[in-house]
Amino acid sequence: MLELGKVILRLEKARRELLNTDPGDKEKLLAVSRKMDRLIVEYYRAKHGPETTRPAAGR
Repeated sequence: MLELGKVILRLEKARRELLNTDPGDKEKLLAVSRKMDRLIVEYYRAKHGPETTRPAAGR
């Protein structure tokens, strides 16, 4: 449960960073968006375990 809390805090920090990014800075927006994507996957792994994020067959 402690790990889940840490992931949520990191995700919230990244969300604030995304909201404060200049909309005209496409490179920065893309970088923060990718960071958010990784953190969302990490959140689901912490919450449900690694079995929920296995790649689909054929990929």
